Amino acid sequence: MDSPTSESSDQPAPDEPAGADPAATLIPRRLTHAGRLAMQWLVRWVLRISLPLICANALLRAFPYKATIAGIPFRVQATLFTRTGFSADTTLGSWEFPHVDGLPVGVHVSPVDVDILRLSKVANPDTTAFVDQLKHGFADQVGFIMLWLVGLAVIGVALGLAMAAALNMAGRYLRGLPRHHREARLRVRQLLAAVTVCAVVAGYGLLTFERDWTKQSRLTGTLGAVQLFPSQLEQFYSRQSKAYDVLGAVVGIQAALQARIDQQKTPDTAFNIMYISDMHLAAEYPLVEQYVSNFDVKLIVNTGDESEFGTAAELTTSYLSALRRITVKTPMIWLAGNHDSPDTERVMRTIKGVTVLGSKTRQAEGGYRVTGSRVRAFGLEVGGIPDPRVYGSEGAYGSGEDKVTNPLEKAAMDSALENIEPDTYFDIFATHEPSAADEVIAKLPDRVRQANSGHTHAQNATGDIQKNKVINLVEGSTGAGGLDNINRPGTSTPIEFSIESVARDCQFTKLLRFQLADPSLPTDATAVSVGDNVTVATVYLAPQKIAANRTCDVSEGVSGVKSLDTPVDKSDGGN
Repeated sequence: MDSPTSESSDQPAPDEPAGADPAATLIPRRLTHAGRLAMQWLVRWVLRISLPLICANALLRAFPYKATIAGIPFRVQATLFTRTGFSADTTLGSWEFPHVDGLPVGVHVSPVDVDILRLSKVANPDTTAFVDQLKHGFADQVGFIMLWLVGLAVIGVALGLAMAAALNMAGRYLRGLPRHHREARLRVRQLLAAVTVCAVVAGYGLLTFERDWTKQSRLTGTLGAVQLFPSQLEQFYSRQSKAYDVLGAVVGIQAALQARIDQQKTPDTAFNIMYISDMHLAAEYPLVEQYVSNFDVKLIVNTGDESEFGTAAELTTSYLSALRRITVKTPMIWLAGNHDSPDTERVMRTIKGVTVLGSKTRQAEGGYRVTGSRVRAFGLEVGGIPDPRVYGSEGAYGSGEDKVTNPLEKAAMDSALENIEPDTYFDIFATHEPSAADEVIAKLPDRVRQANSGHTHAQNATGDIQKNKVINLVEGSTGAGGLDNINRPGTSTPIEFSIESVARDCQFTKLLRFQLADPSLPTDATAVSVGDNVTVATVYLAPQKIAANRTCDVSEGVSGVKSLDTPVDKSDGGN
């Protein structure tokens, strides 16, 4: 393998047959001579870089580290580029931690030929003790695992470099070119360069290592599905069926490990908030009711698009009855989306337990005017402004093009926020359109702790939730697109919602984000029947700056609605 400075002696003469150089066979004949030389140099170096990576990846996959911990045989395998972060895989699903460092490297732990009946017997009597045994046993193996994986990677890189050098020398031989002067010295320099690159990569891995890598995780399969039904976990242990005993054992191990992380990262929860959006007339409120009960949700924030065409007739008696069964027990804060008209808003104001934020009124000159309002819920200051659009309206008010609607959203938001007092703050500010939420954050810097929106029918990426301490949560369609999904070709939209934990000191501590891939799940679904249809991501939120003497509790109730420019009562210490 040649260094870049030695390439000139390695080039074929202009009249040399194109097939003589392996790299030359990949170069189009129509290029100029200088262009061909440049392309040959590029192809040659791509091969020299790719061969070591291919060999390293092959060895890491072919020779996983194997160990037995707490009587369970494990294997640990690393991957390059295809799957990053750390994961633990079981037949019941995966537990993934995607943000460990900046390297495109993944480490994956999975049990091998586990005696599941033995596992259930060992884990069920004292799951906590068994988890501690697993934790300490794995911790003792970490050093050996790293040495094994790093060693395989180094050997793979060395083999790839040797293959690249051999191919280079073979190509020179077939072309009738002499060996390089000081061949051995050249190869040693190239090996040292490769070692230097490996050291730089390792250093980058150390610099980008995320000490709080456990703050974001994702559960799939039955492990994720069981998070939807936490009340069933106790039932798993009480049943005599061996299948449920095994499920209870594995789920219990994951739950105990998750509890260890929770203890380290979150204080006690005062109450939970559920975030939903974009129902679009879908009959999903029975599911919402079930999850509200499962997680003891005390407040629901709904960022709109309840209807499709904005008519009162769309909100049928049966649809509203399902909604009322929830709000009669659990208060809901709601605001109008771009598919909700003033008629939709008027219907929602008649439902007991629903607090409508803001208002949307039709202007005589065309379009709609929106205003915002605020409410105090369980000690949290919550503000909101509806979307100024209505589906099917004229001009920008009915458009779906971002370049047309974003200026409208921005102008409506600026107008609604115009008279807010300088010291006004919000724990939660809700709107429908993500671009409007971005405008709120920009317009009220350091005065909004969390912005909530929907509209996109897709949750925003986990890594985008909390930047610069501000939480920006874009919820997917809890109605799986509902009637609106008819106009969206392609794969079906998943049911998505989030549940956030609030501590007694008003800190937002933890976020569970659910995605149900099958919108047709029955209301009596269980963790076993749901299985691979569910993914749940856990995000531990960074503490925010708030007053030391603040308290949040359900005993404080939900206040009446006030305009946005009403001064905040600072008797509780403020933000």
